[in-house]
Parts: sequence; structure tokens; C-alpha cells
Amino acid sequence: MRNRSNLYKTMLYSPPNKRWNEQTADPSKYPQGRFNPKPCRRCSTVFIPKAPSNLYCSQECSDHAWTTAYLKRTYDIDYDHYLSMLAEQSGVCALCGGEGFKMAGHHRLKLVVDHCHKTGRIRGLLCHNCNRALGLLHDDTDVIRKAIGYLEGETSIRKGSGPKRAKAQGPR
Repeated sequence: MRNRSNLYKTMLYSPPNKRWNEQTADPSKYPQGRFNPKPCRRCSTVFIPKAPSNLYCSQECSDHAWTTAYLKRTYDIDYDHYLSMLAEQSGVCALCGGEGFKMAGHHRLKLVVDHCHKTGRIRGLLCHNCNRALGLLHDDTDVIRKAIGYLEGETSIRKGSGPKRAKAQGPR
């Protein structure tokens, strides 16, 4: 059974259950018998909601708002700042140059925000693999240098000193 904090986190990080165009309610079940026009919380366009809880005029505004809320809560930036960082990096990972990918169906961003865990300073946008690699190496530049040396062949093991293969012997 989930405790309250886990349930709260699930509610915070989960996208809405229904997409904007799927939200519907029966106006006749409400006292006024209709839904009053209201301004979109993102772009201020006046629209007639499909349900009282409908806060955005379109799926685009809804996605933008949910993504901004996540980025603001987690990294203290908004979606427009993320998009400007993405443009500065030409839409690719700062390390490998790949375009990234979405880890799950509810994710909206292909590249993740990489930040220093000690200072909280944002370093750039990385694909999930590069971000995970840095995390697994504890963001330690000495370990990363050793990994580079290892990959380039600067190890203490001489060539040819690996395990010898047993020769197949014929029948006796």
C-alpha cells in the first residue's frame, strides 16, 4: 500500500488522465445548465470549457502548462527557457549529438535537463543515456578521465596476456 507522500508524488508527476479533447461533462447536471466562457490559463484566449475543470483552450496550451509546471518545480525554469536551451544546442544532446528519446508514453521531452546535484546549476540538455552515464559515474571528472583512458587502451594489462584458450584435443 502506498503511503501519502508516494501518492502525492504520483499525483504531482502524473499527467492528467484525460486529454483536453476527451474532457466532457453534462452541463444540464450543473445549476446554471451551461459552462460559462473563461480565459485560458496560458494564452488568455476566451473559450467555452467542456467541463468545469477544463483550464486550457487547447491540448497545446495544456501540454505547455503541464511541462512548464514540471520544469519549474524540478529545475526552476519554464518550458520557454527549455526550448531556448534546445535551440542553442540545435535540438540535440550536448554530449553524443543524438536527438534523444522519450522514456515513457507520458513524457513530453526527448532531452532531459542535466544539472549539478551539489549546486543545482543547469549544465545543458542530454539524452537519457548520457545523463544516466554521468550519474552512474557520480559526475566525477577523475572517474570519467579514467574511463576515457580505459577505453583508449591505457590499461595495465599487456596485450596478449588474457586467458589462453584450451586447444581442442582429438579423440584418444
